[in-house]
This record gives sequence, C-alpha cells and structure tokens, in this order.
Amino acid sequence: MRLFLLKLYSILAWITMVITSTIITPFFLLVWLCTFWWDKRRLWTHMIGVFWAWHYQSLIIFWKIELKGRKKIPWNRPVVLVANHRSLVDTVSLFSIRRPFKWVSKAENFKIPFIGMVLSLTNSIKIERDSSRAGFQFINQAETEMKKGSSILVFPEGTRSKTGKMRNFQDGAFVLAKRMNCGIIPIVHIGTEKALYSGKKSWVLRGKTKIRINVLDEVSAKEVSKMEVSELKEHLYKIMEKGIEELEGIA
Repeated sequence: MRLFLLKLYSILAWITMVITSTIITPFFLLVWLCTFWWDKRRLWTHMIGVFWAWHYQSLIIFWKIELKGRKKIPWNRPVVLVANHRSLVDTVSLFSIRRPFKWVSKAENFKIPFIGMVLSLTNSIKIERDSSRAGFQFINQAETEMKKGSSILVFPEGTRSKTGKMRNFQDGAFVLAKRMNCGIIPIVHIGTEKALYSGKKSWVLRGKTKIRINVLDEVSAKEVSKMEVSELKEHLYKIMEKGIEELEGIA
C-alpha cells in the first residue's frame, strides 16, 4: 500500500513539474533575451534556474534539505567547486547554494527538455564523454567562463557512486584550478541517494528523506599552486572523505 501511494504521489509530482516547467519556460527565455547582450556571466538566467530548482524541491514534501556554509562561496571571484556525486537528485539539491556557477554536464543532458535549455542558456560546460578531446573541451570552455568571473561546479568522480564511497577523482577540476590560479571549494552532501528508488522504480520517490549539504573551507589559490595535480586530488579527496564521514555521523 505504501509503495502504491508513493508511486501515485510520484506521478503527480512529475506531471506537476512538467506543467510548471512549461509555464516557467517563457519567463526563462524572456529573461535571457533581455539580459544576454550585457549579462556575460548569465547571472539572471542562472537565478531563474535556482528558482526552478526551489519550486521542484517545494513540490517534494518528503525532502528536507539542510545546508551549511553557503556564504563561503564568493559571488564575484571565480573558484572551482568540487562536489561528491551520488544521485540524479544532486543537481536539484546543489542549486540550493544560491550562488552563481556553471555546471559541467555530459552532452546528453543538454537534450533533455527544459533541463537542456537551462544548461544551454546559462552557458554550462558541455562534455562529449566519448570524444578524445573531452578534456580539452572542458578546460577551454571552463577557462572562458572563469575569465568572465564565473565559478565552475565539477563532480570530480565523473559518474555517480553506487556505494556511497567516493570514486577516484579525475584530473580536470584540479588542472583547471592550477591553470586559472584560483582556489577550490569542496562541497559534501549525503541523502540524495535515498531520495529515489533504484532500477526500474528509479522514478519513484522513497518517502521522507533528509539531504545534508556542507560547504567546506576553501583550499586557497596559494595552496593550490604549491601542489602537483596528483597531490591536489589526494588532498581534496581526504578533505571531502572526512567531511562526508562527519555528515554521516550526525545523520
């Protein structure tokens, strides 16, 4: 009976999201048309994306998001943000930091209705995973946006962890930070992996879910410059691993 009710609520939630996203789309496009010629960082369109994520979070009465450390992320100084990756829900949840940044996303996501439009019109970083030039594409696009003053949010694991333990980090985010001589701010979170069922029922909400997000202290540009990429990866991995353990200890 409980699963039936969750499926029913999930269907209603998905339908509502589609309807409201359709309503929001014209406003999103209007904001872009009014600002694209002067808002090079796409701050206004990003904030419409934040509003969309907030409205979707509000639709799911089962979710409770607790966020700490948001003010550690600067508005007007570009940094590389690195976050662990556990679920499709990560993206919606991390919008709650309400700071301007660019997502790094695989090319397939740019084809999803509304989501693809949000990614495109906010100048998010598109990655062709199967391309031999994927690394170059990432660095080239990310540097362009960071020179405008935007931060970049990267899931350094590349793909979602299925066990909760972080996968090995890829080089991209750390190469970028060294090239741009900027700091790195780690973000850790837990709970998103419990928001939806897995497998064939991956569209079904699982019920009450507490999602905890913690923005950790910045690894400064000076610290970044002193370490090789391999050292930097290991350093951030240990920081984030400890941060996740602390969140799980109070969950």
